[in-house]
Amino acid sequence: MKYFFLEGEHLVPFEQRDPDMIAAHRRFLQQGYDEGRFLLSGPSIPPTGGVLIARAQSREQLDEFLAEEPFCRAKLMRFCRVIEFDPVQHQPVLAAWFDAA
Repeated sequence: MKYFFLEGEHLVPFEQRDPDMIAAHRRFLQQGYDEGRFLLSGPSIPPTGGVLIARAQSREQLDEFLAEEPFCRAKLMRFCRVIEFDPVQHQPVLAAWFDAA
């Protein structure tokens, strides 16, 4: 399993987004959580984008899943940084997520 830190950048201010688009974005995130792909996510402060910790078998698999993200598909956001990392230390409560095969 590979682990990734992603930084999203809003191309259109969040407060200008249609509520239906925000709901679609949140459903997409929930799908990622339900499938065990995402560990955490949230907006940056100030809200110019957001962060996401994700896992996938490969960068290609991650990119394929993220291609369906509603904000990205609508050109409202982009992932400006995707960094693969090795989680050599973490809180014990996270062991099950990071130790998944």
